[in-house]
Amino acid sequence: MKKIVPDPSVSPAQDDADCTSSSLDRAAADRALNYYLHDPKPARGTGTATYAIHDSVNLEAALAQASDLLRCMVASASEVGNGLSGNQRDVVLSLAHLAELAKAYVDKSLDSLVTH
Repeated sequence: MKKIVPDPSVSPAQDDADCTSSSLDRAAADRALNYYLHDPKPARGTGTATYAIHDSVNLEAALAQASDLLRCMVASASEVGNGLSGNQRDVVLSLAHLAELAKAYVDKSLDSLVTH
């Protein structure tokens, strides 16, 4: 059986004189940064959103809806968390507390919103 071997990648060969420790360190740092900072997911287009909010929704209505959704999340997480025990209970109830905190910020924004 004949095995197909791909061509080696084309990169400029470095002479031994060019391979100093600082250039090798810099090359390694560049590779690491490119690996860890590269976003593998393409940017999401606006037409592919799961939920689309119509442009006519004003700020007050959007904040009120967000507050209601967070209230529902708190109620759901609390109900589920009460049926669990141990670490799972802690995680679910911490989500309820985070949602309560987010709801408090949304409600504060609604309270300080200037209506015309």
